[in-house]
Amino acid sequence: MKICAIEIIQKRRIMARQDSNNFEFILYLYNEFVSKHRSTGKEARVYWHILDMYVELGLSKKSQTAEKKCAQKLIAIIREAVMNWNTHLLILKGEEGEKEYKENMKSYIERLYRLGHDEQSVMELVIKKLKLNYGNDN
Repeated sequence: MKICAIEIIQKRRIMARQDSNNFEFILYLYNEFVSKHRSTGKEARVYWHILDMYVELGLSKKSQTAEKKCAQKLIAIIREAVMNWNTHLLILKGEEGEKEYKENMKSYIERLYRLGHDEQSVMELVIKKLKLNYGNDN
């Protein structure tokens, strides 16, 4: 637990030196929660807790309202998933999420073709998967 907090602080310092914005750190915390929960389940709540504390302590300026809303939205997503035992359904956000999305879709399409689906069928199944897994905004 101690090592995890030290790693997070180091990551934030590196991001600050690179002139990263708060959104990047917020997404980092959220994605680490999702990744840790997927792999071991351990230490995941540490990232959730730090994200929650970051909203209270690190995003207190009026100029940070957009970042604060973003972080609060992600915290609400985590809280809802934990309450409903659906954390395994959480998807990564930001660049990591896009990368994972592209890899998953490429793999899915290749698998459909290997199973013998024609192009029309593949398109229909991909659209269905997008609606089910990613909502209507993709």
